[in-house]
Amino acid sequence: MIVDVDTRIWTRLEELGEEIAVSVRRLASARWVQPDATVEAHGAATRAVDASIVVGFRSELLRGAVAEEALRPIVERSEGRVFLARAVDPLRSGAAAEVESARRDGVSAIWMDPATQGFNPSDTRAMRVFDRAEANQLPVLLGWSGPQPASARLEFGRPYLLDEVARAFPRLSLVIGGFGAPFAQETLALLAKHDRVYTHTGGIAARPWELLHGLQMARDMGVDSRILFASGFPFDTPARAIESIYGVNSLLQQSSLPRIARSLLREIVERDSISLLGLGAHPAPRDRAAPRSLASDGPLRLSGDAG
Repeated sequence: MIVDVDTRIWTRLEELGEEIAVSVRRLASARWVQPDATVEAHGAATRAVDASIVVGFRSELLRGAVAEEALRPIVERSEGRVFLARAVDPLRSGAAAEVESARRDGVSAIWMDPATQGFNPSDTRAMRVFDRAEANQLPVLLGWSGPQPASARLEFGRPYLLDEVARAFPRLSLVIGGFGAPFAQETLALLAKHDRVYTHTGGIAARPWELLHGLQMARDMGVDSRILFASGFPFDTPARAIESIYGVNSLLQQSSLPRIARSLLREIVERDSISLLGLGAHPAPRDRAAPRSLASDGPLRLSGDAG
């Protein structure tokens, strides 16, 4: 079962706010690739996985929001393959009530991001949201896999600030996006400290050296079982992220450094995030030849390799 826990859909970049739109376009010009977050692109990309979470977006700080009404039909038509994470800005009036109604509205998780929403995780308003999420058994996804706009509060994005949250709500599942980059060590320290704190590969899978370092640290700290698979779509695709994870040892060629065990990589890609996070019922697995071949112990041929 391959579950992508971080994907997004929008119609226009401006829905995310003008600052993020500018940052994404700048990143796209450097990579010569414009992220395509349309429903059609999402559907095509997620055929490489069994299920995915579509994550909403809302930030009063950045004056951006993706209408949840546009995302719900995608979930309803997915035959159980798409789960919805509601974007909740804790600084917005009525945030706790949005969490209370989530299960009733068919929502499977909550998304927040201290940096792009501009709040300290221990702020009373944020703690109220975390409290309601725990009471309703809703996992909280944290982070943004795209480029950070200038107005983002990077000081609030430090993973160690979530330690108080994890202590206060020990039954709450927290998923820190992309190893909490650029603060991966803090993220892994939290994973080692709290049983219900996880991280995922969204965003970082597109940066191979950073991914390799994060996986090495996680293995050495004994927390690799808390790494979930994510692509960070549309900034990457599930297929490319899977290939990047399985190909991470190629960076160690001509080196005596220890490799990441292929079995560990496969466990990350095929981790059952639906059960771990309590998202809902499992869809039927898809028949996918490509991920199985990547998971084998044979030599890996990356895209673009000579024949």
